[in-house]
Amino acid sequence: MQRLVQAILEAGYAVQLRHDPTETSWLDVSEHGKIKLLSASGKELACRMGFQHNRKLRNGGAFDSSAVEEVVAEALKALVKPASAADTAAPVLTPIEAGAGAPSA
Repeated sequence: MQRLVQAILEAGYAVQLRHDPTETSWLDVSEHGKIKLLSASGKELACRMGFQHNRKLRNGGAFDSSAVEEVVAEALKALVKPASAADTAAPVLTPIEAGAGAPSA
């Protein structure tokens, strides 16, 4: 999570971590290590199954710089309010909340 949090902070957004206490099995490469990025209002901005799983860390997971950049870009894109023809103001951006599942016992 450290790299993901750092990338969000570097993009100029605040991060609040939220822990999901649901127990998962390390055999489940989807739910185990799943992350969700949410707006302050609770809207899901991005989700990656198994992002923190040991099997995926360096290949599409939390230690893969391109995967981290992809998740952050997706979340930031989802935060931008689409401009209407009458609205020429700058995009409206809100804080990001990152959540992660519980480690297996």
